[in-house]
Amino acid sequence: MKQNKQTAFQATIELMKQKILDGEWAPGDRLPTLQQLAVDFSVSVTTVREALRILESQGNVSIEHGRGMYVRNDPLLLNDPAVALEELDNISIVDLLEARLLIEPELAALAAKRADEDQIRRLRVLADRMVRQMEEGGSFFETDLAFHQLIAEGAANPVVARMLNSILPLLAEGRKQTNTLPNMRTKASNYHVLIAIAIEERQSETARQLMESHIQSMLTTLKQ
Repeated sequence: MKQNKQTAFQATIELMKQKILDGEWAPGDRLPTLQQLAVDFSVSVTTVREALRILESQGNVSIEHGRGMYVRNDPLLLNDPAVALEELDNISIVDLLEARLLIEPELAALAAKRADEDQIRRLRVLADRMVRQMEEGGSFFETDLAFHQLIAEGAANPVVARMLNSILPLLAEGRKQTNTLPNMRTKASNYHVLIAIAIEERQSETARQLMESHIQSMLTTLKQ
């Protein structure tokens, strides 16, 4: 699996999409278990689970609790032209953060109202994992990306979710760079915990303000 320009998370999503495009995974097929897919793609079960969540939000697969995971009969967006955005090299980190500032605070507010108990539990798990990874000095890039994707899922607005997924490569590249800003690792992990708690407590306005402050802090640092 090539990972020089892609994280394991992104590469797994692309490989899964390719299996659908090639007909290896045909419409209606039941997918292998999470454990088997993790072995097949040489990634963690967590990476497989979150990749499948993205494909589900895009309409490519259906995750039916207690029954399994299936390829949709009408897979969508596999050839979405918006993915060409990843090839643009004139988009600055400031541009990307400003775009996130317009969208993600509202998604956090919606998630506080609409996220189900399983999504809320997973958000807290990801936030706590990010704190541990920060304390251990390891990379929390994939955890960070999964956290924000889960908020978009919890907001339960499929239009916005697909908009964000279409620029996933840009979002991923932006996070690689913002996570290297001074003191940003500590700030980001703390914000993630507070946002997760606000969503868990159904504090919509607090979740919005925290997400706005989180993104604004990165913008401020970049503009200094």
